[in-house]
Amino acid sequence: MGVRGLTSYVNSNQDVLMKSFYLHNTNLIIDGYSLCAKINISMCGFPAFGGNYDKFASSTRTFFKNLRKCNVTPHVIFDGCHETKKLHTVFRRLLDKLNEVAHMHPAMQSFKRFFPFLLRDVFRKVLSDMEINYTICKFEADKVIASLARHMNCPVLSYDSDFFIYNVIYIPLCTLQFKPKLLDENGTEVFAMQCKIYKVQYLCDHFRGFDEKNLPLLATLLGNDYVDKRIFVNVFSHLKLCEREARKSQEKILIHTLFNWLQNETLGSAIAKILRRFRKDQRHEAFAIIKSNYEQYNCDVQVLKYFDIIELDSLSETSPIKPNMEMEVVSDSTNFSVNFGYDEEWLWQGDEAITYHKFESIPAWFAEKIYCEKIPPVYLNLYAHHLQICNPQAEDFTERDSFLCSLSIVRLAFDILTDFSYDYCYYVSRAKEGYKRIKISKQYSIPRPFDVSFKEMNDEQLKLCFKYFLHFKLSNLDLPLIEMLPSNFQLFMISMLWWIASCSVPEAHVHSLIMSYITLEVIDEKTGTARGHNRFNKRHAEKLEEIRKNKISYEAAENELFLNNNKVQHDDCLIAASAILKLFEIDDSIQKNPKSYDIKRIHSFAQFQCVLHQMNSLNTLCSKPFESTIFSKCYNGILIYNIALKLQKYPDPLSFFDEYIKDATTVLLFYKSIYSIYKKLVTIMRLSTVQWSNMKRKTRWD
Repeated sequence: MGVRGLTSYVNSNQDVLMKSFYLHNTNLIIDGYSLCAKINISMCGFPAFGGNYDKFASSTRTFFKNLRKCNVTPHVIFDGCHETKKLHTVFRRLLDKLNEVAHMHPAMQSFKRFFPFLLRDVFRKVLSDMEINYTICKFEADKVIASLARHMNCPVLSYDSDFFIYNVIYIPLCTLQFKPKLLDENGTEVFAMQCKIYKVQYLCDHFRGFDEKNLPLLATLLGNDYVDKRIFVNVFSHLKLCEREARKSQEKILIHTLFNWLQNETLGSAIAKILRRFRKDQRHEAFAIIKSNYEQYNCDVQVLKYFDIIELDSLSETSPIKPNMEMEVVSDSTNFSVNFGYDEEWLWQGDEAITYHKFESIPAWFAEKIYCEKIPPVYLNLYAHHLQICNPQAEDFTERDSFLCSLSIVRLAFDILTDFSYDYCYYVSRAKEGYKRIKISKQYSIPRPFDVSFKEMNDEQLKLCFKYFLHFKLSNLDLPLIEMLPSNFQLFMISMLWWIASCSVPEAHVHSLIMSYITLEVIDEKTGTARGHNRFNKRHAEKLEEIRKNKISYEAAENELFLNNNKVQHDDCLIAASAILKLFEIDDSIQKNPKSYDIKRIHSFAQFQCVLHQMNSLNTLCSKPFESTIFSKCYNGILIYNIALKLQKYPDPLSFFDEYIKDATTVLLFYKSIYSIYKKLVTIMRLSTVQWSNMKRKTRWD
């Protein structure tokens, strides 16, 4: 949720509110998306090019390997869909993100609110590959994280000020040093990660007499994602503010004042004094806000059974606030007006309100599918609120939202989730200023394949839904040809075909994507994930010279399709890597002259990322008729961008690669075989690419 100003306040008082700690030999409960963001920031990547997912996956693996080195067992928990009362905060943050992305250029590396489009999926895939224990919640994960941490008596790793309120051992991510240190513990050498921990006990010791039960009340007064602190402005006006210190903001002074006041109050007496500052007809509503927010900090334990370590009966907790607590002591003293309603301006763009579906709760059977990863997280808000909210990424803001080419895919997901019962759902799209809603009506739908509810559908029926959709939306798609491709490239190829059918795509961009897949999936597999062109060539100089001197070319039969990546030779991969690795580096001219950065080219690849993500999400929802794409093994934004720049000068991309990775025979055969399948598919489907120069961009909507 986030308590306004509390992180800054605690950080400025670390000497008394935190203690140094060495993380080792323990369980650790991790706020998944907080860690995902922190690892991405620590990479100092370049999100302006759309995501270097191979590098991010490598950094994530290194982090969890370091935890294992320190004998730390991680349990990762992810947020689910947005709670209705938090949507106003979601839209406010969306405006901030859109503003940041709109002003992005490649010379800037620090984007606190913006992350590449596929980042979270890559993060979860690494966890799955490393067999890290994790789960996805129905709603916000904070309560579940706190429950599990209390039960296991172990730390929480996050960067969320709410964990200053929960009574847990909290490690703020900003204090954790990712590189382990070797320590001597009772004569034994152990690895540990240095950090700082916060405990409620430290705060209570510092503010003597402070009752930890008052912490949720403090969070309510300061405001969070559910409560606007302006509601309590008249409460603040009756508090004696602490003296102002140099370099202390007004917000920190207010927080310190509230701590000083609450250390002399019980929960009941504090609430009574707060309610005295409201008119008599407002007190029940004010009390309801306090009670509701207090309950946000009660633990939600139902999801914990998916960790197979929890006895649910032992974790039931109830709110210490009773329905009519202390109300009888409130006197009718001050008379003033307070607006309890949230500022609704966030709901409006132009002449229309961003409305959303009101839902009661997520049923148990649906929650089970979430926990078992049969429903992608990206579809949870679609089910609950009938909303798909844009995920800001690097793209051309003078063009239409890059996601619009994926609306038909979203529509089928919505229809499956809601049993084809609704006429429309909404996509909240970016606009010239802010955002706007777009109705995804039945014009995007396909006929219902069979009259069976989502709850009752078996795997085969769900798989048929996906293929039925492809039959309707990608005319003449030749699935037997698709099935000739490597299994982990089939959905990638289908996504490329959808992209070409829906958008204006230059041929060079197709070649860039194919070569990115070959580099990350095949060449990296043979040579290791080496990066750094000069360093690689220096290390392998003798070997490369020997290979070229004694090169015996692979002789392929005429019209032979070379589609088995296991047959691509190691020596050929070394030769190819010696040239291609240079394309992982950003040209200095772009950083010195941001105007040379081609945002229209980035926009084209942003459209592809949207399609690739939605195709994979729908594929998961439909029980995976195709093998899921591993994004970290097919997409590096800088590599793809640089290849596209190289190819714009060559009318024939095939001849470029013949020269650029000359002598890497089996790599070239693999590339040309994939391209030949692609050419057959687009010919059968009557699709065509466009010339890049002076082309007018268009996006078809269905």
